[in-house]
Amino acid sequence: MNNKKAKKKPNSDTVSIAFPERLKQLRMQKGISQRDFANKTNLNYTQYNRYEKGDRKPSTETMAKLADALGVSVDYLLEGEEQDAAIANLEDKDLLRMFSDIEKLPKDKKQAVKIILEDVIKEEKLQQLAT
Repeated sequence: MNNKKAKKKPNSDTVSIAFPERLKQLRMQKGISQRDFANKTNLNYTQYNRYEKGDRKPSTETMAKLADALGVSVDYLLEGEEQDAAIANLEDKDLLRMFSDIEKLPKDKKQAVKIILEDVIKEEKLQQLAT
């Protein structure tokens, strides 16, 4: 007889602990109350509150609405990790797309892009110091 306990399969109706916390954290970073955020996303306040408490899981459509309003991807909202926080806070979507494309480049091309970015940033800092 096998004494190992069977692994419990995740239920698609359960909400990971990280999602409600991440949802709340991202909303708070925007400086928006629950009620205002619910209004902004055309959601019922009580229902939105349940998402943040982890009592309910949003539909796919609602999840997309929440992610869009927070400026993050649905993937990040659901499964993002701490190292993804910088990406989540990046508001320039074109820049985010470019960084994603750069990540796929060969190492030497990535290094060239880094050098160019460093030069642009240094130049901007020097101009700010001069003014």
